[in-house]
Amino acid sequence: MIKTFVLVSVFPAIAFANPCHENRAALDLGSGTTKAYVATVDTCEKKIVKVLFEDRLPLAFNEALEKSSTKEIPDSIVNESTPRIELLLQKVKSYNVKRINAVATSVFRVAKNGQAVAKGISQKLEIPVEVISQEQEAELGYWSALAQRGITDTRNLIVWDIGGGSMQMYSREKGKVHIFEGDLASVTFKNQILQVLQFKDPKKESSPNPFARQREAALQLAKNHAYLNVPAYFKAKAATARWVGVGGVISMSVQRQVQPGGCEFTQSALEETLKVRSQLKDAEIESEYRISDISNLALVLGYMKALKIEKVETAQASLGQGLIFKNLK
Repeated sequence: MIKTFVLVSVFPAIAFANPCHENRAALDLGSGTTKAYVATVDTCEKKIVKVLFEDRLPLAFNEALEKSSTKEIPDSIVNESTPRIELLLQKVKSYNVKRINAVATSVFRVAKNGQAVAKGISQKLEIPVEVISQEQEAELGYWSALAQRGITDTRNLIVWDIGGGSMQMYSREKGKVHIFEGDLASVTFKNQILQVLQFKDPKKESSPNPFARQREAALQLAKNHAYLNVPAYFKAKAATARWVGVGGVISMSVQRQVQPGGCEFTQSALEETLKVRSQLKDAEIESEYRISDISNLALVLGYMKALKIEKVETAQASLGQGLIFKNLK
């Protein structure tokens, strides 16, 4: 009997990791929402390869500030929010991230104790938290739009960002940067409706809903603000520019109400949505942001009417995404 021996050479599978790839994360501590973003990036090709994790927490820092008699962020909202941010950070760290950046925006700029609160959160989280300027916030919004929508041609592009406490417009033309830094945003506009149109105290009342009777007057408030405050550059470009909206108000609140799952809305569609939804009471609004959801529609529509903007594209991007993308450049 002849025995045949077959020598089998087994080469173990070796996973070759791409040395250019690493996981990075960013936190955006906003005025009304705190957002987390984790992605695999290619440091050689300077691009985001894959989004690994995204989450957002409704944390009403700005609403609490507006009700404060001392113009400070109350300890109560800080003590309530910090453990929730810690849990969010634990999820972020589970992705083996190499770098975590965190930024804090409008409410931390304007509150008397904003810097101190941001520092306290930073120490608790054991990561650096930078309170950024409104100009920096505008720029990060711009980078987030480019990253989310894959925009390479930035000619005639205006990125529009509205949050809980501030509004920004950002454009680059022939190497020159143009920025609008506005003070009218989700919470402040909602409170204007309460105070100016409904004669209520925003420190005691949180919601203006329903405000169908004041709908046209609310639109006029927003239009007047645009007429008086938007720089001439943006007014001149508005009607023909490509508008991309980022931030919770435009890309989330307004887009979801006008066309859920969509990535753009028109002035006429927004107007019809506001007519219907301005009649709703809080109990009829399915949203964690119900006290400002409907007034967000009026704020954006008023600006669109004033500037003759017919359509806005939306990018559900966070400042954290813009921060990671910008740091790759």
